[in-house]
Amino acid sequence: MSNRYPSTFAGVSGYPNLSWLLTPVRNPRTRAEERYNEADRRTRRIIELTFGHLDARFRFLHLTAGSLYYSLKKVCQIIVACYMLHNLALRRQVPFLQDDGPDVGLVTAVEPVDSEEEEVEEEDIDNQNNIIMQYFQ
Repeated sequence: MSNRYPSTFAGVSGYPNLSWLLTPVRNPRTRAEERYNEADRRTRRIIELTFGHLDARFRFLHLTAGSLYYSLKKVCQIIVACYMLHNLALRRQVPFLQDDGPDVGLVTAVEPVDSEEEEVEEEDIDNQNNIIMQYFQ
């Protein structure tokens, strides 16, 4: 079993490393793995801020409002529409309606999968290793 599963980093604890979901290296042993983890942290911060901006402008997307009870395809369409409206509002300098500003409501992790029930495929670990070797050496 690899040292990459499960991750102990905030927001990704309990998530398995899958081909479509890359998690940080739990105990980095090389400089490439450290660079990979740093890129993961920077990227996650940008995504959290982006979600925070969207939550601040469209309160129905915030976790405290409940859930969007639609199909995954419909939820994706709603979110894309919200980003289009948000970008239009930014271009026209429409202020956020709340006093808190865009940093409220940062999204943390949604319910992680049960790591004990999820099998980690060696292929998924190889996929992450290949990415680290190719882009972070």
